[in-house]
Amino acid sequence: MQDIVQRFWGFEKLIGPILVKIVYYIGLAGLAVAVTVGVLTGLMQIVTGHFLGGLLAFVLSPVIGAVALVYWRFLCEIFILAFETYARLGEIRDRLPAAPTPHDGVQF
Repeated sequence: MQDIVQRFWGFEKLIGPILVKIVYYIGLAGLAVAVTVGVLTGLMQIVTGHFLGGLLAFVLSPVIGAVALVYWRFLCEIFILAFETYARLGEIRDRLPAAPTPHDGVQF
């Protein structure tokens, strides 16, 4: 438990990628609900006599849901990529030799 508190209060390890994954799964559930509502709405329209509109909603809801899913995944990957870039740049900085400072007696 103390490790979780230290991880939250300290900035040695970022919690952003974990949060992005949580937001991704919430968005995924939202997309699944939206597609299900769209398909059921299309079925209800077919049953109530609006055949063409219902068929259109029934067919297009999963197609639009698939496109939205790809876009949502891409958007979340961009955020994770930003956090990974930050982590890699930190690793590169740590591997570089220390730069001389004016106080080291080195003439520039």
